[in-house]
Amino acid sequence: MSVSSRGIVAVGLGMMGVAFLVGPSLGQQEGTPRGGSPAAQAAQTAQVSPPAPVSPVIGTVDVEQVFRSYEKVKATNQEFSAAMMARKNDLMKIMTEAQHEAELLAKLEPGSDDYKQHENRVTELKAKHEASREQAEREFSLKQSELMATIYKEIQQMVGKIAVWRKMNYVVKVSNQPITGTDPQTVMNAISSAVVYADTRNDITNDVIYNLNRFYKASTVPSTGARPAAGGSEGQPATGARGAK
Repeated sequence: MSVSSRGIVAVGLGMMGVAFLVGPSLGQQEGTPRGGSPAAQAAQTAQVSPPAPVSPVIGTVDVEQVFRSYEKVKATNQEFSAAMMARKNDLMKIMTEAQHEAELLAKLEPGSDDYKQHENRVTELKAKHEASREQAEREFSLKQSELMATIYKEIQQMVGKIAVWRKMNYVVKVSNQPITGTDPQTVMNAISSAVVYADTRNDITNDVIYNLNRFYKASTVPSTGARPAAGGSEGQPATGARGAK
């Protein structure tokens, strides 16, 4: 069992424009402003200017590709699988003991004291195995959700840093997976995507991957007093980032 990026719920970002309208107050007739002469009211109105239009800069990121290329996800998968295997081995020990008791039970005379003793032991081991299995499923399901949430938050924070660095107002999720006729799933993913076209110059997927791995490696490797990677200081994304495709 591994932590899968497919467990991630797709998040779409939209934009809303808000218009502010200025009109006369209720009960106030047009041309008869309250609280002053028409000339004073006109002077006050002249001081209010509409906000300057701002052209939003929109970037894109392939979150699934980030998950696949983030080294921390790979390391977490390995740790998660190792913990799962250890728990599976514990359950196998219980089942092996239960099978051994069942073999002894088959050789005993039904109704005898030894038969009842081994029969109770088999029942006890089966109940223990089932309870341990259900507990393990709950624990690993919760742990998986926590790990996924932690990693997604790290990705989200890095996306925000890159967006600020590149002066972007929004970053929307896209899929950079190529569409192939031999894989119907890629076609369905493309059809269901909310983004039909995006300028690849504003795609920050590689920047996010590069900086996530850069900071992750820095946090796992003992400090040697080396300088941060070129183009980015500690806590800041590097420019011209190289990301694995």
